[in-house]
Amino acid sequence: MSDSPKQKGLNTSNVGKSSPAREVDVYAGRPAQGHSGNLTGNRRILKDTAADIFNRMQQWKVHQDRGCIVISNIFNLRMEKLGIQFPDQLGILVKELKHLCEQMFDIVEGFKIKLRNLTAISVLEKGNSTPLFISWTTEHFCKITEKILRAYQKEQKLHQSLLLRIADSMDPDILLFYLSCWTYQPYLDHTIEKELHCMIKETRHV
Repeated sequence: MSDSPKQKGLNTSNVGKSSPAREVDVYAGRPAQGHSGNLTGNRRILKDTAADIFNRMQQWKVHQDRGCIVISNIFNLRMEKLGIQFPDQLGILVKELKHLCEQMFDIVEGFKIKLRNLTAISVLEKGNSTPLFISWTTEHFCKITEKILRAYQKEQKLHQSLLLRIADSMDPDILLFYLSCWTYQPYLDHTIEKELHCMIKETRHV
């Protein structure tokens, strides 16, 4: 019986480059329908909030892509140091991955704050069905922001769980599975990105 083929190292040159990030300027875009010049009051808050949510999601992409590279490097290190439970560079890589998870946690906490602010505005606007921009009510802004928050909360918990497992795993196949889970982000489906762009369009950033 022939020996099973050895695992090859991962090429990190193409890892983490699938989702280029960009930012939205909170002062850019067109004014709301029927309103000229700089926005004030709740319209200003909603527009700034939409831009902040967009920019935080772009920051997440940067951390996400970097995490893919770090996990790939952990895999390659394990392949080079077969049988060694704690190779010298492992601690540095795990520490970097932990820092990325902390930054992603902060992003989710930022979403929570934005949702609280929108909820407060929605209470003040209760009974007013007039859209502040094109067609969305403040209540709808809350609904979409909550949907985004819940998805990222689930994804952040998955990332945290992967962090705790990656450091101890010496099995290349299991590490590849962890990398796949980190890369494909099962809780962030295409509808989240679609809702985000609808929010940016609604607040006339584009």
